[in-house]
Amino acid sequence: PTTMEYYFTTVAQLDEFGAYSVVGSAVQTLQFQFVKEKGEWRIDQAPPGIVLPVSTFLTIFSKHALYFYDLSLSYLVPDERWFPGGTTANRIVTALLAGPPEWLKGSVISQFPDGTQLSPGTTVTVDSTVAQVDLTAEAAGADSGQRQLMQLQLTESLASVPGIASAEISVADSILSIRPMGADAPVAQRTLDSRPVVLTEGGFGYLAGGELTPIPQLSDKIVALNPRAVALGVDAHMAAVLTESGVFAVRVNQKQPQAIDSRAGLIAPALDDFGFVWSVPAGSPNSIIAVGADGVVHPVAVTLPTGSSIVSLTIAQDNVRVAMLVNTSAGARLIVSAIARDAAQGFIPLSIGTPVMDSTIDGAAAALGAVWLDRFSVATLTGSDGVSSVSVFEVGGQRSSLGKPTGGVALVGGNGSKGLRILDSDHHLQSPRGSGWQVTTSSMSIDLLAAQR
Repeated sequence: PTTMEYYFTTVAQLDEFGAYSVVGSAVQTLQFQFVKEKGEWRIDQAPPGIVLPVSTFLTIFSKHALYFYDLSLSYLVPDERWFPGGTTANRIVTALLAGPPEWLKGSVISQFPDGTQLSPGTTVTVDSTVAQVDLTAEAAGADSGQRQLMQLQLTESLASVPGIASAEISVADSILSIRPMGADAPVAQRTLDSRPVVLTEGGFGYLAGGELTPIPQLSDKIVALNPRAVALGVDAHMAAVLTESGVFAVRVNQKQPQAIDSRAGLIAPALDDFGFVWSVPAGSPNSIIAVGADGVVHPVAVTLPTGSSIVSLTIAQDNVRVAMLVNTSAGARLIVSAIARDAAQGFIPLSIGTPVMDSTIDGAAAALGAVWLDRFSVATLTGSDGVSSVSVFEVGGQRSSLGKPTGGVALVGGNGSKGLRILDSDHHLQSPRGSGWQVTTSSMSIDLLAAQR
């Protein structure tokens, strides 16, 4: 007589820091206690939190990326958050000054001195598209280079707020003098070569207009290995190649390929910008190694589901985040985590942390591949019996579908959804067109579709 239970199905939840996490279709129960006061019922106890339909949530909240830096200060690493309208700029700056979230701690850095906050009683104001951010005295202790990086962090983090194009930092209402950054400024996203990299009977290289352009000092070496999978490094200076006998590193300045891993059952290797080749057997997903140019093998500690098999491992451009696609008894799962590195020892990979995303992909289809779509999202390819499906998972956001290409077996990308390419079972390439997929190489047989860094 004094209790009501409210049942509903959640698809996601948002924590107090604006971090969005998918929880699947889980039935939740909220219990309310009531008491009678002067003959009228009143709520006596209520659970914390707010329950919103998805449509209402998307009306009230909007997503914004907070930016931190990788340990080499080469890349801006996004951490997507959701904030309600009205005080969005204040919320973004406050969250940014609080530092990296738990899952990114130790893998990224912020350039704001410890203890820096918004000045008491102030809010972020906008003057002719410039956000005016007044900070506490700690910010004044930053040197000139650090101030540049602080300003870039603020500008990029506030860029998603309508009407803001840049940020200006002040301390006690005194504007800090900050020189513009040069061409070596950290970047948020690199644009890949739009041409797919393929292996055909004519060789290995970039494909455009039906013509194959070999990669100097790499293509012949790769073809000679009879590759099963290839990951091409930045500026095509090296490649990681899976063959029948194991994984090899091929470099433009080395005559002979470097043997990396000879274990059985290896999946397609991955590369990072520090020259490490990542390799792991499908049936031993917790046995990941990273090998540098010196040939030293570095085990990478990770805890993937017991009894699972790993299908693909792909590292984001920022060298901080890794996406792993695994098959489990419950179906395919996409797991995204941060990489811990030793910054004092050439950024050697040490471990893979607690997942920020661990999503089961609906249906009984098997996992076939995953790729970073851009700096925010991962695209997955699943399929069975010739029917395949492409899904997009925002890291810290929602999931969407990119349709069902016919007979997909491999997936590459990196320049957004339009840059995705599927290799199908008929040895043709498919690319997204409108709401479907279109074959783009019907007159040519493609034996292998390589990944680009």
